[in-house]
Amino acid sequence: MFNRIDRRKFRFAEVEPVIRIIGVVGALVGAAVLSAPTAAADEEAYLAKLQDRYAFLTPQQLLAEGERVCAAERAGVLSPGKTTMVINDLGVGNNTALEIVSAAEWELC
Repeated sequence: MFNRIDRRKFRFAEVEPVIRIIGVVGALVGAAVLSAPTAAADEEAYLAKLQDRYAFLTPQQLLAEGERVCAAERAGVLSPGKTTMVINDLGVGNNTALEIVSAAEWELC
C-alpha cells in the first residue's frame, strides 16, 4: 500500500489547487484595492488652502480655475502649462499660480 511519503504527496496534491485558488483570489483582491478610485474632490479643503492667502480672488474664481486645472490634468497638460494657464486666466504671479495648481491637483483632481 501507501507508505508515509506517498500519503504526504497525495495530501499535498489535494491541497495544492486550493492554495493556488487562494493565491489568485488574493492577487485579484490586491489589484482591486490598488486600482480603487481615490477620494472624491474636496472643494472645502481646496478653498481652505487658498482663500485666506488670496482674498482678492473669490471662491467662485478659485473653484472655476481649479476645475480648469483638473481638465488640463486629464488632458495630459504638465504643471508648467497649467501654471501658465492660471497666470493668464487670473492675472496672478508665478508663485500664486503654482500654489493654485498644486492645491487643485491635491484636492480637486
